Amino acid sequence: MITATQIRVGHVLKIDNALFRVLKVQHITPGKGNAQVQADIRNLKTGIKTNIRFRSVESVENIDTEERAMAFLYQEGSTYHFMDPETYEQFELPAALLEDALRYLKPEAQITLMSCEGSPVSVTLPQRMNFTVVECDPAAKGMAGAFKEAKVDNEATFKVPLFIKPGDVVVINTETGEYLEKGS
Repeated sequence: MITATQIRVGHVLKIDNALFRVLKVQHITPGKGNAQVQADIRNLKTGIKTNIRFRSVESVENIDTEERAMAFLYQEGSTYHFMDPETYEQFELPAALLEDALRYLKPEAQITLMSCEGSPVSVTLPQRMNFTVVECDPAAKGMAGAFKEAKVDNEATFKVPLFIKPGDVVVINTETGEYLEKGS
């Protein structure tokens, strides 16, 4: 059991005998009244996404999960193929399980596969990933803090500062999708 303030993205919670994966967590502290934790959760069996609020002192059952390092190999239709780098065992995961991670996947990307009771529940990406910019507007001097769209090597699009040009390596925060810094 954990308190509501200890809930984090990726946790698997047991609520009313059903398993839910936490997608998003927000701590709300109103000026008047008690603090609350608001969480977006997805039922692992039905796939239905809901929003739930907990009082900050409420206890919730956190389910133990097993984590395993995996490398992304390739995509075939809506199925994504991964390999365990230690055992070379290959796994197929559906696009629905990967959700937000899809825009960050590129060959040989390292992820962590979370399993609960033997079945895959979710994937976790490294917090920072490097991408090579393949297409964007020309580099420009201008307003500080201004951004432009840039297409990277896995066909995803991110907002980057104006000074970035094609061929540059950029570091992206996988939790927010924001540019962090120029890579090397």
